[in-house]
Amino acid sequence: MKLTEDMRVDEQSIGMLKDKETDGFVDYFFIANLWCKDPRYESRHMQAGECRGLFRFDKNTLDAELLLPMPGDDSGTRFKKAVWKILNEYRANGEWPKGN
Repeated sequence: MKLTEDMRVDEQSIGMLKDKETDGFVDYFFIANLWCKDPRYESRHMQAGECRGLFRFDKNTLDAELLLPMPGDDSGTRFKKAVWKILNEYRANGEWPKGN
C-alpha cells in the first residue's frame, strides 16, 4: 500500500501478534494504527485502519529477518521496536510471547 501525504503511521503504539512457530523459527506480525486527516475537521486526524509488517526470529541465533516491510516504516523504526519488545519478553520469560 502506498501512503498519501495526509496519512501517517503511529510510532508510539506497536502491537505484535505471533503468526507461526516451528522448531527453528517463529514469525510475528507487527501492527501500527494508520491515521489520516478527518474530513469533518480542519485540524483533526482519525484512525483509518492499520498497517502490518511481518518478521521472523531464528530460534538458534535470535536474529530477526524482515519478511514483509510495513507500509510507512521506511526507516525501520517500527520493525526495530517490535524486535526489541519481543526479544525482551523472550529473555525475561524463556518463552516466545503470543503478542499483545
